[in-house]
Amino acid sequence: MDNKTNAIVLIVITIIFLFVVIAFKIKSDKKRRSLVISSAEREKNIGLVKNESQGKKPYLWGIPSWGLALLTMFLAFVILMVVGDILTAIFKMPESDIGDLVFYILYNLIIAGGCFYICRQNPKSIWYVPVLCNIIGIISAIIEPNFWISSLWIVICSGWVLSIIVSIMGARLGSKKEILSIQ
Repeated sequence: MDNKTNAIVLIVITIIFLFVVIAFKIKSDKKRRSLVISSAEREKNIGLVKNESQGKKPYLWGIPSWGLALLTMFLAFVILMVVGDILTAIFKMPESDIGDLVFYILYNLIIAGGCFYICRQNPKSIWYVPVLCNIIGIISAIIEPNFWISSLWIVICSGWVLSIIVSIMGARLGSKKEILSIQ
């Protein structure tokens, strides 16, 4: 299979996985029972953001870390594929290793930035955010037969290492902020 076919297959697999996770989350949320709160406590908590009363900061738009990681993965993939094809068509660049190298570096930087931000907001998510953000690269390393033959595997694998390093940095900064906010 050529690269575009592999990309389409990976997108379809990722979207199916995302829908399964969302369906599971919806099902588990319906099974939960809400806590009984007295009317005095309800009036006291009016206007507070969820988790603010417990001293926790809310996540970006209320999206959990795994959702932000999948959004980061999707955004980086769209930039890699769509913008790469558009720029190749506009500048009439032949598909070469140098052009691919630039797009993969941009892809890695977007994923690294997303991993840093997500792990800074929720330090406990360090265990799965780098994996979810890099899932397309991991799957392509397993599926694609020419992945290890070309020299681009060095750039992609270094992006994996970079995302793990910045995730650790983000988690440390996030945990320091939590410690400072408690005191």
